[in-house]
Amino acid sequence: MDRDGPVHELAAICGRERASELLSAHLSEARKARIEDVLSARLGTVTVAIEDPHDPHNAAAIVRTAEALGLAEIHAISDKGGVLCGRKTARGASPWIQDRHHVSIESFLAVMRQRGMRIAAACVEEGVTIPLSEVPVDRPLCVLVGNERDGLSPAARAQAELLFRIPMHGMVESLNVSVATAVALFEITGRRRRWLARPGDLSDDVRADLRVSWYARSLDERLVTALINQQAAERSP
Repeated sequence: MDRDGPVHELAAICGRERASELLSAHLSEARKARIEDVLSARLGTVTVAIEDPHDPHNAAAIVRTAEALGLAEIHAISDKGGVLCGRKTARGASPWIQDRHHVSIESFLAVMRQRGMRIAAACVEEGVTIPLSEVPVDRPLCVLVGNERDGLSPAARAQAELLFRIPMHGMVESLNVSVATAVALFEITGRRRRWLARPGDLSDDVRADLRVSWYARSLDERLVTALINQQAAERSP
């Protein structure tokens, strides 16, 4: 089900800009300012993908971290649907980040390569990896993580452009996958923003689409439906 269905319907009736104006009239200035602040810091050139997620709590925690750090999208590679945003942990974040589903590692890689994304896979072996601090951020980047039971598949490891590790200085050899992902994303998004010399990198058109969507998500669905009906009635012969 398209969670943006109502706002798409409104925009189809009266246009994106008019839809934004109509919805904006029902929002406080503080809410609109908050939306603008978040939109200005959204990153489309850093994303994260989870291969075959098993623990729904970890998957939800990664969704929450990705949204908090300003990512526009998160990806799941699984032959099962709805593996990312169904948990309570993710519900506060899921309306504001787009979750993408891929049925195989091959279909995921095809999408990433079409976008020019470098794949950086998180592993633990020192001999075949570089430290997190050395992961380059000079082009769009997808952080690829596996699940705690199996880690990354051989296919994912083989297809990644680089393998990185988070250096461990204690007796434990690895972190929980959601914690490791948070550490990696915090490091990479910070350096990417410094490389860009600005907080976010979404185009004006993408920000405009997200703005009208987020306006609608900030309002009661009944109000949005009423606006759709009103606009449809005004334009009916």
